[in-house]
Amino acid sequence: MNKYHFLYLIWLLPAYFLFQGGYQVLTHQGLTTTYDSGESYVADVIDFDVKQIAAQTNGYVVLQFDTSEGETVEQQLALPVQMAQVIMDSELIPIRYSPNSFNPIVMIPVYDLQKSVIKVNMAVSGIGLIVTILISLWASRFAKTRIRDGEEELEIERLDSDNS
Repeated sequence: MNKYHFLYLIWLLPAYFLFQGGYQVLTHQGLTTTYDSGESYVADVIDFDVKQIAAQTNGYVVLQFDTSEGETVEQQLALPVQMAQVIMDSELIPIRYSPNSFNPIVMIPVYDLQKSVIKVNMAVSGIGLIVTILISLWASRFAKTRIRDGEEELEIERLDSDNS
């Protein structure tokens, strides 16, 4: 097996961006579905934490609420720092809940921010997909040529007249 066969592994990058883009589309659809057709509740904030590790800041919130069927739902949701700032001082958060949705809980105060973040993520995934497809096509063509023709032979020729 030629070492140039490994260049075909670059096709894993477009597959990754395709997966990420699909996940973002499903998240956006689930968020919109829950917001449009979910039931409205007011959730209690059970726990809230924001952590800063190096240059990254993120956190989580644990929400608890009772549904109209009498079921108590408690769920931990991840929070980027922008969303954490919006709900930081809240003890009660209005939410929309749809248990069958891809994104079952939507916090109403951060809904617009969450949608815009998801749209940016979709755009970045789309651009990444296009760029990595172009790079993968070039690398595949390069690998095919090298596998077919072999490596170029380098001939080193001494041009100086010094014989020492």
